[in-house]
Amino acid sequence: MSVTPKARGRHHHGDLRRALLDAVAEIVQESGPEAVTLRECARRAGVSHSAATPHFGDKRGLMTAFATEQSQRLREAMEAAVAALPAEAHPAEHLAATGRGYMAFVRDNPAHFRLMFRTDLIDTADPAWAEASSRARDPLDTAMRALVPGADDRAMRARLALAWAGVHGFCTLRAEAPRSDLWYPPPREAEVAEDLLALLLAACATDPCA
Repeated sequence: MSVTPKARGRHHHGDLRRALLDAVAEIVQESGPEAVTLRECARRAGVSHSAATPHFGDKRGLMTAFATEQSQRLREAMEAAVAALPAEAHPAEHLAATGRGYMAFVRDNPAHFRLMFRTDLIDTADPAWAEASSRARDPLDTAMRALVPGADDRAMRARLALAWAGVHGFCTLRAEAPRSDLWYPPPREAEVAEDLLALLLAACATDPCA
């Protein structure tokens, strides 16, 4: 993602905030979250450090705002995958679509995805981050409740944890070990992803007490 520097003094409030967040995205992709500084983001946005400070306060505030936005984008990716299904799609397809949306987001944004879970770098007490982080799971919750509408709270929590852990774990391993023979070379990755989703769907639809 490229950030075009602007002349000093030409930013309106919303423009500068957007430019700073775009700069975070660029730096994280290039060098990782540790390389992000408010001063460097301000430089890339074409403003002074003092002009950037009121928007986020410090690096933690900037990283928190970025992680909040990425959580929203992750939810939107899952929602878009579900929305692309035909109207008559079975609830199992809705659940699978949330997994595909999650995987696609991580595949396209691996560095940004890792930052979302770096709680050492973000303010987890921030209300906007807390809401976005919680709502990122909404498409999964909705699809799971449609698949197993009779599950009690305990059974639902177990299924949600299984589905999330399975997809998230696969995405994390794929990002950290991209050339593992489990998913490399292509098209092995797509095959493993679909088989993993099928296994998760089967497990989530099964009553372990039956």
